[in-house]
Formats: sequence, structure tokens, C-alpha cells
Amino acid sequence: MSIDKNIIPDLEKISDPQALITEIFKRFGNRAAIGTSGQLTGSVMIDMASHGKARPRIFTIDTLRLFPETYTLFGEIEKKYGFKIERLKPDPKKIEKMVKDHGEFLFFDSKEKQEYCCQLRKVEPNERVLETLDVWLTGLRTDQSESRAGTKKFQIIEHGPKKRPILKVAPLVDWTEKQLRDYIAKNKVPLHPLLKENKNGWFYESLGCVICTTPIGPGEPRRAGRWRWFNVKGDDHKECGLHVFKEDNV
Repeated sequence: MSIDKNIIPDLEKISDPQALITEIFKRFGNRAAIGTSGQLTGSVMIDMASHGKARPRIFTIDTLRLFPETYTLFGEIEKKYGFKIERLKPDPKKIEKMVKDHGEFLFFDSKEKQEYCCQLRKVEPNERVLETLDVWLTGLRTDQSESRAGTKKFQIIEHGPKKRPILKVAPLVDWTEKQLRDYIAKNKVPLHPLLKENKNGWFYESLGCVICTTPIGPGEPRRAGRWRWFNVKGDDHKECGLHVFKEDNV
């Protein structure tokens, strides 16, 4: 099934996120996939997908620097649902050269080097999996940061040199964290261990690589824990590059 803008009005008729996810996998099969990093939204989407007849495809980007608890969660998800999570890893030769040229902790040096590290560890593996997809289901939500407040539920992005259209869908874009946690508790969805903790008001809101992700404190923006050394007052526009795309105008 080809992707064009006519598909968006059709899918917009489905307001229930579980029904939407089910319909997408029914139509696209393994040309659709849920991308997850172990956070709340991804786990809820996986549970919703488990109620459909089609077997959902799920992937994660294994940067080789994830928290041990993240790998534990993936094992729990696979055991509970019987789904295999595809794990996309960076090119080992490129990582070796990057570390040789810039050091293991280059992301402390500058924003450019942080983005370079993310490019090799996250963006390039994600590009590889997108080559196999027509629909990418993501966990983006409008309440995650000011810069994500305008996130659309449906977006057609251009992928690769040929600018092949891919439908990017955020089924839970307008859900709050309370809605997610209530769903997780009610449906006994596996929860990342670090997302259970709240120590003296400090807790993990966002999960990425070890070192590059820290807990946030009372009153801090939700993305404050990512690359904390780059924090600037009033600026929460911090991205690894996975969700920076040009929208298709076809």
C-alpha cells in the first residue's frame, strides 16, 4: 500500500488509539512497526498492539549505552507478549573511529559532538529500519516539552535520497503521563524500573543513554535530564535527531 496524504483523513476517523494501532498493523503488516526506547508511551502502544489479530513488529535502537534496566524491561516485554523486539545497533567500525578520533565521552565537548555521537549511535540505525517501513509508530507526546507541543498525530516524512514517503504516527500524542500510568497499572504493563523511582522529588522523566540521561528535580522541564550540561534556562529543545524530518508536501 502506497503512502500519500489521502491516507491521513481516512485514519483520522479512528479516534481510539488501540483501534488505530490495530488497523495500521492490519493494513500494513510488517511494513509498520512500533519504535520504543522503554518509556511509558512505547510500552502502552505495545500492550495495545497485543490485542489485535495481526502480530505487531517492534524495534528499538540499541546504542550500546542503554541502562541495564532498559535491557531488563525489553526481556520482560518479550516474555509477557511473546513478541521479539528488533534491536538495531550502530556500525561498530564507525563507533571505533569516532572514539579514536574524539574520545569516548566526546558528547561533553560540544553540542556538535553530542549530535555526531547521536547520529552514529541512534539516527543511522533508525534510518536502516525505516528503509523497511511504510508506517512508523512513535511515542511522541505534546506534553513532553515545549518544542514537542506542536507534534502531529499523523505526519508524512521523506526518507532517504529518493525521499520515499513514510507515515509517521503518534497514536498517544495527546495523552498525559497520568493517563499512561493509569493504563499501565490497570493492564499490568511492564514498567521500566527507573520510571518507578522518585527519590526526594528527583525522578527519571526521559530515558536514553547512560550518562546522557539523568533524573530531573522539582520544577524542572521534562527534557532537563537529557544532556544536562547543555541546559539553558527556558530552552528545552534538545533532540538526538531521530525526530527531525522534513515533511512531505506531495
